[in-house]
Amino acid sequence: MTDDSAPTVNRRPLLGWGGTGLAPGPAFLVIALAVAAKLVFFAVLDRPLGCECGRIWAMPDNPASNSLIMLDPYSLLHLVFGALLVTWLAWMRPGWGIWTLIAVVVTGSTLWELAENLPQSIQLFNYDTGDPRDYRGDSLLNAMADTAAASLGAWIAWRLLPWRAVLVLAAAIEVLVSLWIGDGFLMATLRAVQMI
Repeated sequence: MTDDSAPTVNRRPLLGWGGTGLAPGPAFLVIALAVAAKLVFFAVLDRPLGCECGRIWAMPDNPASNSLIMLDPYSLLHLVFGALLVTWLAWMRPGWGIWTLIAVVVTGSTLWELAENLPQSIQLFNYDTGDPRDYRGDSLLNAMADTAAASLGAWIAWRLLPWRAVLVLAAAIEVLVSLWIGDGFLMATLRAVQMI
């Protein structure tokens, strides 16, 4: 017995990523515009390019560097964001090709990065001053890597995983990150709600 209401992800061969929606050219234009918007936004905020520490991965024992180094434990949450978003989109718009899906994921991730780095958002989601997890905004490199992680998560979900596996993976990563660094999407949301 099949569940007709269950999401189905449209997996195509690696080459020939067709489907309806945006062709590769317009999809690349949308992606380029999203990246340009992020570059301008971070320049206006005068955020650093990256960390001068010479590392590409932030270790959990130094949480203050999470937002500056290219990759950190939160990168896993961005991967989940992309996987969940593309799974939902593929269910809502089953004919959309991968270029359209990735363009929407990049745009969604960019909007998240812009909203996350507004001074009001930093204050809303932040820990107390002096807490090692005290957040002061992302570097440009970290924000770009977060969008790349979301795009990778989208591709993995679109290409490899059934929707139930995406949900299980998302829950497992949320629990893993929460236990690993004492923070995650649910914890941050609860903290923000308490501050409102």
